[in-house]
Amino acid sequence: MANRILAGYPNYVGDKIEMIIDHDGPVSYLNTGTFATSGDQINASDLGLGGIEFIDEVDISSDGVNAVSIVPGATVAGASNLQPAPATSPGPVPTSAVLHWQTTPFGGTEVANGVNLSSKYVRLFIRGV
Repeated sequence: MANRILAGYPNYVGDKIEMIIDHDGPVSYLNTGTFATSGDQINASDLGLGGIEFIDEVDISSDGVNAVSIVPGATVAGASNLQPAPATSPGPVPTSAVLHWQTTPFGGTEVANGVNLSSKYVRLFIRGV
């Protein structure tokens, strides 16, 4: 999976870093049948960030078929992944998030295990530290 940072980003707002990225879908989607261990993990370190304060889907998938729901601080191992924030930020910040790809642009059910989503991407807005 690739993460492509759009031109003009990252943008520095005070001590925060904002970016919009295109996140490619996985070659083989992981759906274990248990929400806590399913999905497509994105790591702050993959984007040169120490943590993710905010992450949201800007638009549905590039082909208009799928939406994603995002769980900040989750991992596909079923663990939460909160780390101490820098002194300038209140509270812990996640170092990862899990994207749960949905079967329709309006949500629906989670994509089945093994589905190849690599030909599409979702656009994400991320504010990090």
